[in-house]
Amino acid sequence: MKQFIGTIAAIALALTLATSANTTHAQDRIPEIGTAGAAVMTIDRERIYGDMYMRQLRAQAPLVGDPVLDEYLRDIGSRMVREADGVRFPFNFFWVNQKDINAFAFFGGYIGVHTGLISEAQTESELAAVLAHEIAHVSQRHIVRNMERMSNASPTTMAAMLGSVILAVINPQLGMAALTGTMGVSQQMQINYTRQFEQEADRIGLSILVNSGFDPMGSPDFFGRLSEKYRYTSRPPEILLTHPYSENRLADMRARAESMSRPEVRDSLSFLLAKYRIQARHLRQLSEAELRRQMETAPNDQVKIAATYALAIVLLDNRRSEEAEDVLASLLKRDPMNTFFIDVQSDILLAQNRYDDALAMLENAYMRQPNEQTITLNFANVAVEAKQFELAITLLREFLERHQNNVLALDLLATAYRLNGNSSSMHETQAELAALHGAFDQAIDHLHKAHKQSGLEIEKRRLQARIEQLMEQKQLLQKLSS
Repeated sequence: MKQFIGTIAAIALALTLATSANTTHAQDRIPEIGTAGAAVMTIDRERIYGDMYMRQLRAQAPLVGDPVLDEYLRDIGSRMVREADGVRFPFNFFWVNQKDINAFAFFGGYIGVHTGLISEAQTESELAAVLAHEIAHVSQRHIVRNMERMSNASPTTMAAMLGSVILAVINPQLGMAALTGTMGVSQQMQINYTRQFEQEADRIGLSILVNSGFDPMGSPDFFGRLSEKYRYTSRPPEILLTHPYSENRLADMRARAESMSRPEVRDSLSFLLAKYRIQARHLRQLSEAELRRQMETAPNDQVKIAATYALAIVLLDNRRSEEAEDVLASLLKRDPMNTFFIDVQSDILLAQNRYDDALAMLENAYMRQPNEQTITLNFANVAVEAKQFELAITLLREFLERHQNNVLALDLLATAYRLNGNSSSMHETQAELAALHGAFDQAIDHLHKAHKQSGLEIEKRRLQARIEQLMEQKQLLQKLSS
């Protein structure tokens, strides 16, 4: 399925709000579970903040709506969350389509990863190391603990900080400027506390990384290489600005990693397929000539498969679907249930208007893996294109029962309802889509239209109740932003 991307500009709300070039070796302190930051923000309130911030982020950042990439990131992220202590809420991982090398975390277990990060990572353990570090920030509630520290200095500072943080989500430049001004009176205290957080995240993240079966050297290798590569540049990657690595910090991280047992780790094929997919389609970093060269000189079979897969994407995106199909054929024959391959083959068949072939392939895949995200959304997308709207609606409604905040599924469902002539359901679905982007006025307007067009009293009552819920959410967002 082709990419589905949000609009306007990306942001990276970094956990490290201010820092120092040198890292101390102060003793790490892990907070007691359930008590860290409780005086400032409860777990429930943190989840509310995270949900509202994510709604704003969907509206403003170029998020990547790519089912096969979402599945890969969710799988690797969930694998590491299972090894983390102090997990208080479900984690949500998402891609931001930016070539900048960065990852960030914010309230409620939300972790964003720039596409530029996986493009830069040389191994899956390097990508996992960054995710483990961000998971540690979240599990140790570093944003909230920082707020608690600052609120001890001044209640006024605390209130201003909350306003600045959400402003940073809505308008990064204004928000971070406000945050810097808010905290200027306590800058040295902020620097010292940031050092502690980064040390804590280094240590806990390394433990998560190893327990998840990745190479502990992934962390010092990745950050060490970046630090050396950008040592003399005036503008290093965002990840080095928000997570600065001094020589002492890198040496300490490397020593910790070397003291651990190193399992024999091989990059998964999914990692290479995700990396090459991003480089070929989302960042447009790979040309046909380069990919053909890589296919000839690949150091192993997995790299050759990934390069072949990326070539099929490049050919397809350049409207050469017949050539793309020829290139992909050997991969599909080898692994017909690989969702990366199924996704591209679906687009190839759609480009050739071969709806029956696409439906047959996806029905077979769906029978084997019902409600798997990539297969289900491709199946529904093909059904819409083939004008089999009832099939698409059935698939999507069942999928949304388990994944109610899936933007791409909601968008497809609204389209299916519209083309099928069900105006009331279309407006109701568009309302949920608008609400996920923080556009509560637009969502409420859609629900009023659905209410007018509904003929059943029980439906009118249900829609009215939803309108009242969205009005409450709108008021909450206004309070958080004020």
